[in-house]
Formats: sequence, C-alpha cells, structure tokens
Amino acid sequence: MKFAQILYDRAHWIFEADEKPEFAPNIILVDITGHNDIQEGWDYNNETGEFTAPVIPEPTPIEPQPTLEEMQAQTLLNTEVLIAMKNIEV
Repeated sequence: MKFAQILYDRAHWIFEADEKPEFAPNIILVDITGHNDIQEGWDYNNETGEFTAPVIPEPTPIEPQPTLEEMQAQTLLNTEVLIAMKNIEV
C-alpha cells in the first residue's frame, strides 16, 4: 500500500507500508495506492479527496541594473544641473 501524509493541505510525505500505520490522531494519512503520479508537494483537496500538481507562478521580471557608464553619465548630468541651478541662484 502507498500512503501520503497530508500537512497544510499538501502531500508532505509519501511512503509505502504493508498496512496503514497508527500515528497520532492529528497526522492525516491518505491511501494513494495505484496513484503513482502523485508526488510530495502536490496540493490536496480535503473535500474532494483529489490531489493536483501545484501551480507555480511566473517569476516577476527584474529590472536590469544600470551599467557603470550609465551611472556615470547620470551623475555627470545631475552635477551639471546642480551647477546650472547654483549659477542662476535657484
């Protein structure tokens, strides 16, 4: 027989045993014999008794970091603006 321990609505641990072991009452075991596709980490619906593969969201794109040349150009531009503001006494 094959079992899945359910923890936080997920298949936490999958193992085989000759019979269902007796653990503490708060440990939930589900018989998954014959369901070889179920893997640890799959979501478990307690109401329907179904397992589904987790949905992994697309990663958030990361803005590219400016190059050294771009940072130097921005610093030069900022310096020029500050000098111009000082010259016109803003």
